[in-house]
Amino acid sequence: MSLDESSPRPGSLTVVAKKYAAPAALGFCLLVSMLMMVFHPVPHGHRYDLCFVLALRLSIIWLIYRVVPGWIFRRGFLWAILVFGLMIGTLQLTRIDPDSELVHYYGSAFAAMRAGQNPYTSGTIYHRAEFKKVVYGDFNYPPMEIYPYYAAYRIAGKWDSGVLTWTMLIVQALACLVFVFICSKVKLAYLWPFFPVFMLEELHINPAMTLLMTGLILWAVRKSRERPLKRYRYLVAVLFGIGLMTKFLMIPLAAAYYANALGSRQSRKLPGVALEVGMTLATTLLIMAPFGIGPVFKNTILFNLVLKDREAMTTFFPNVLSGLLSWLKLGAAFPVLAVAIFAVSIWVASKLNTFSALLTAAFTFLFVAPIPRSQFSPCLLYIAVAGIVITFGEHGALPQKVLKKRAASSPPVADGPVPA
Repeated sequence: MSLDESSPRPGSLTVVAKKYAAPAALGFCLLVSMLMMVFHPVPHGHRYDLCFVLALRLSIIWLIYRVVPGWIFRRGFLWAILVFGLMIGTLQLTRIDPDSELVHYYGSAFAAMRAGQNPYTSGTIYHRAEFKKVVYGDFNYPPMEIYPYYAAYRIAGKWDSGVLTWTMLIVQALACLVFVFICSKVKLAYLWPFFPVFMLEELHINPAMTLLMTGLILWAVRKSRERPLKRYRYLVAVLFGIGLMTKFLMIPLAAAYYANALGSRQSRKLPGVALEVGMTLATTLLIMAPFGIGPVFKNTILFNLVLKDREAMTTFFPNVLSGLLSWLKLGAAFPVLAVAIFAVSIWVASKLNTFSALLTAAFTFLFVAPIPRSQFSPCLLYIAVAGIVITFGEHGALPQKVLKKRAASSPPVADGPVPA
């Protein structure tokens, strides 16, 4: 896995960038997060530890994917990931809060919908701002974050923390099932130790639909790589369109995928990629339409770019970029710098292999997001492990012991970087 899939001269600037850019960036983010955790530099900032946890988790995922991908097939690593998942899952399950903001947030949205109101314009949606002050505004999640929870509410005939938790568990269990199909060549014994992390690591916030859509997209991407037929690429396009209406992690994944399709070594022609992008956007607009394209865009994308407006509705948890700029009293520059840094990451992603591109864009996006969102770390681990399995499988480098059917011969898997 490299920043440039060409073969530059040994010792060239490109080689240096390939080797040190990612660890340097992760080191910088870890340093900023640690300094903020020590000095608490933003007067209205809360929970500085969240930024550090995000940087630490992403660094570990990068190490697994980039440095020691072969570890995912080792029994010791599988036991470690299993124990970690069960431990953090137990903590999540024992700390379910019946009075959580998310329960009230969805409850008020459902009440608005039952009253015939648009939750994106009603002004009646429950939020907790700084110091848990209750304020009311509009719904700020994309529409696909409504449907499964609203369906669960109607089926259960009630809405509480139990219904919310069970809905997330079911959706995340479906993502585990999709993971098995993505890694269909690998024995289940080497896959299920990851399930507790995917299912249980986050039950207080709701990344479940993002995880499920990511899984479906990766499955379709794998199919399109095995058989490069237009129908599979069109399926990926439609799934991205649906995925963009889940949580915002899907934005960097879609941008990286299409930039990579145009700029990588296996680049496709512009008209074909443009058609796929059009299908993605059309699907997204169709999902937005029942609630109004303008109100949805205003209360999702724009809401998360303007820190001042966002902080009026929610508590400010400093992230690497937002915290650093607020520390330097340059918060007004956040939208421009966030978009610029993200754009650079997409350009870099266009030079990488598909899975490296997805992870590069997603890592950058999470660091420049207004607040740290470590709840997406299971999703990135999902991409990393699926990417390792698919890439090694394509290169005939999966260890014999993990294969469902033993091949005649196969080169041993290395602990070094994922093949480009």
